[in-house]
Amino acid sequence: MALPRFSALPASALKRVPLGGLEAIYHVPSGITHLLAEPVPDLLDALAQLPPGESVTPAQVLALVAERFDIVGDEPGEAPEAVVAERLAELGALGLVAIARDA
Repeated sequence: MALPRFSALPASALKRVPLGGLEAIYHVPSGITHLLAEPVPDLLDALAQLPPGESVTPAQVLALVAERFDIVGDEPGEAPEAVVAERLAELGALGLVAIARDA
């Protein structure tokens, strides 16, 4: 099975405004604004720090944000990598990150 890999959109595709504990993110291509809570904006920040066009696995994103966040799931015992993978998949479904699959 192909592993999903995630990458940031071009900086011009998202307009971001912090709002206390939330962040408003305007997706320029669709014209839709999303309100996201921590640590989801930090996942976007981690992807944005990568070289353009580079994609990473959820485990690699977790390594980038693990020092700042203790990632826990909704279910007891849920692996942090699974939590990050779910959040990244949700961001992909919203069009806020790009998703690629390894061959």
